[in-house]
Amino acid sequence: MDLTIRDWMVIAGVLLILAVLLDAWRRVRNERRAAVRIKLVGEEGEGTGEPDIAVFRELPNGGARVVHRSDLLDAQAQHKASDAGAVSPQASDATDEHPANAAPGRPSADGTPGEPRATRGRAARKRTAKAEPPDDGLVSGLSSRDEPENLDWLDALDAEERELSASEEPGRLPRDVQPEVFMLNVVARDPEGFRGDEILHILLACDLRFGDMSFFHRHEQEAGRGPIQFSVANMMQPGVFDIDNMSDFSTPGLVFFVTLPGPVDMMQAFDYMLETAQTVAHNLKGDVLDETRSALTRQTLEHSRQQIRDLERRMLAHAR
Repeated sequence: MDLTIRDWMVIAGVLLILAVLLDAWRRVRNERRAAVRIKLVGEEGEGTGEPDIAVFRELPNGGARVVHRSDLLDAQAQHKASDAGAVSPQASDATDEHPANAAPGRPSADGTPGEPRATRGRAARKRTAKAEPPDDGLVSGLSSRDEPENLDWLDALDAEERELSASEEPGRLPRDVQPEVFMLNVVARDPEGFRGDEILHILLACDLRFGDMSFFHRHEQEAGRGPIQFSVANMMQPGVFDIDNMSDFSTPGLVFFVTLPGPVDMMQAFDYMLETAQTVAHNLKGDVLDETRSALTRQTLEHSRQQIRDLERRMLAHAR
């Protein structure tokens, strides 16, 4: 049976539709898997309570903290001392409970060598100790520390912070090149602030993804892949977002920040951050302000771009 050109076009159209549907199904499945992983990461990161500017420098696009050898040796010594104090009473208790004539290496019913009873006793005690609830005083201290406080937590970029960053050289950076954080604020005009569901909708539409430190991040590539270009934090302490309760959430503003060096194209990352901040402000009826929450002027933007150019020149000079 000979097929006409029309028949071949119909067949090609059906195959194209099937390919589009298959690709859409694959994207939906990948997004669901990513959402599950994001939720797990958010749960593990809760309670850190470090809205310090030094934390931003340890994000995936920032420098790593330098751990000195003396700190590692002290930590190992303390760990060994605590282990010795914890194992000794457990070993004596296990010896009292199990007679010495009980064969420690006795095989089990399935023919494999059995575990010593004293070892099993210690393992049971360790599991019991891990299952004990934390101290009420510690829990109350953490809850009081994590209570939201108003604004100004990103203003830690002062002289003391600069001295600290100068004394501790961040990893992957030349000796005299310090990471710099450029910030923009989007403040709501409405006294009730921005609604969480509206924030989530516009940030996802701008290709930001919820991720590390419970912030939203814009990556170099689509769908949250590649290095981080810039991030968005809550203006209220501790600066994080509760992704599971965005509909019940509101905030007076958002903080956009980029840590440089980090992105491949630093100037492009800053421009993308500015454009996204302006888009969010337009859609949520807010205003874009500079890092001091003053009016954002052309002079301020040009000054920031000049600082980025200077940083690029220093990086290029060290790369030669």
